Amino acid sequence: MNTAVQSRGQANKPAPASGFGRLLKMDWLGAGCGVVLVVTLLSFASPYFLTTDNLLTILVQTAVVAILAGGQTFVILTGQIDLATASVAALAGAVVGMLMVHTGLDPYLAIALAIGIGGAVGLFNGFLVAVFRLPAFIVTLAGLSLWRGLGLHLTGGFDSSPMPDLIAFLGRGDVGFVPVPVIIMLAYFVIMAFILKQTKLGRYIYAIGSNEDAARLAGIRVTPYKIAAFLIGGLSSGLAAIVLIGRLDSSGGTIAQGLELDAIAAVVLGGTSLFGGRGSIWGALLGAILMATIRNGMDLLQISPFIQLMTLGVVILVAVGLDVLRVRRFSRV
Repeated sequence: MNTAVQSRGQANKPAPASGFGRLLKMDWLGAGCGVVLVVTLLSFASPYFLTTDNLLTILVQTAVVAILAGGQTFVILTGQIDLATASVAALAGAVVGMLMVHTGLDPYLAIALAIGIGGAVGLFNGFLVAVFRLPAFIVTLAGLSLWRGLGLHLTGGFDSSPMPDLIAFLGRGDVGFVPVPVIIMLAYFVIMAFILKQTKLGRYIYAIGSNEDAARLAGIRVTPYKIAAFLIGGLSSGLAAIVLIGRLDSSGGTIAQGLELDAIAAVVLGGTSLFGGRGSIWGALLGAILMATIRNGMDLLQISPFIQLMTLGVVILVAVGLDVLRVRRFSRV
C-alpha cells in the first residue's frame, strides 16, 4: 500500500528541469536575447556598427548607467525604488569636483569623499524608509530635487573643470585597448554579483523582496537589510559620479540629468521584478547595454532623437510584457 502510494507520488513528481529549461527561466534571458538581436540587425544596417572602436564606445556609454542600475537592482529587489540615484551622483560629483579644482583636494580623497557622500545619502534614505516607514517613492522623489538642488547651491551653479589627471584617467583612460570605465564597470558587477549570490546580505534581500512578512517571521531582521540596500544604491551613485566627471572633464549640479530613469529602465529590461524578490544583477548590465546599443545604432542611422525616445519606450513595454508572460508560464509548470 505504502509502496503503491510512493510510486504514484514519484510518478506525479515533475521531472527535474533540463539545462535548456533552466536557461529559459533565467531573469536576464530577455535582455540577453535583445542585445543579440539588436547587434545582429545593426551589423547589417550600418557598416560602421560592428567595429572594435564602436563596440568599445557603446560599453563606455553604458558604464555610468550600468553602475547606477546595479545599485538600483539591490533596492528594487527589496520591493522598493530609488528615484534619486542620478541626483545623488550630481551632488557627489559637483562637490568633489569643486574641491579638487578650487582647493586642490587630493583625487584619491575625492574618490573616497564622492563614494562617502553617496553612501551617506543612501543611509539617510534607507533610514527614512525602513525605520520611519515612509514610502520609498516619496522619499526619493523628494531627493530627486533636494540633492541636485543642494549640489547646485554648494557650487553656486557653476561647473568646475578641468578634472585632475587621475579622475580623467578613470573616465577616459585606457588599459591596453580596454577603456578604464569598462574595467570599472565589470569589476563593480563582479563584486555585486558575489554579494547577491554568495552572501547572507544577498539572500536576505531576495527573501525580503519575495515576502517581507514571511522573512520577518523566519527571523530575518528586515530593517537593517533594507537600509543596506539603499546604502549600496548610494555608494553606487558615488562611484558613478567619479566615472562621469572623468568622462566629461567637468563637474556640476546639472550632470547626470535623466539617468535615474535610464537606470530603472535598465533594471526592468534586465528582468528584475518591480515588485521585488526576483531578478539578476547581470540582467541590469545587459539592460543598460541594450539601451546604449539601441541609441548608438539609431545615431549611426541618423534617426531622430524623438523617434529614439519612443523606440526605447516601446522596447521597455515589450520587454516587461514578455517577462510577465514567461513568469506566468513557468509558474504553472
